[in-house]
Amino acid sequence: MVSSTDTISASFVSKKSRSPETSPHMKVTLKVKNQQGAEDLYKIGTHAHLKKLMSAYCTKRNLDYSSVRFVYNGREIKARQTPAQLHMEEEDEICMVMELGGGGPYTP
Repeated sequence: MVSSTDTISASFVSKKSRSPETSPHMKVTLKVKNQQGAEDLYKIGTHAHLKKLMSAYCTKRNLDYSSVRFVYNGREIKARQTPAQLHMEEEDEICMVMELGGGGPYTP
């Protein structure tokens, strides 16, 4: 199930983070897919921190930001990374996974 596209914008772009082939105002549509297969589309600036997308997803899905992880190409996305830094392209897919608690000693 694909929902409507949300748009996220950034207000600050560092000159150092700009790559010559991408304008600071370019946007890319990214797909976030959860473990049940539900998909949401987000439009985000190529130089915006991905935390904006991750926070928007958690708010929309009523999730605690600290209890989920976002993975792209098998690697966890860090909050301050941008689509340009990760070489993301139109319609690329980000996987959202729930963090499992536990690991403490077993007490019967």
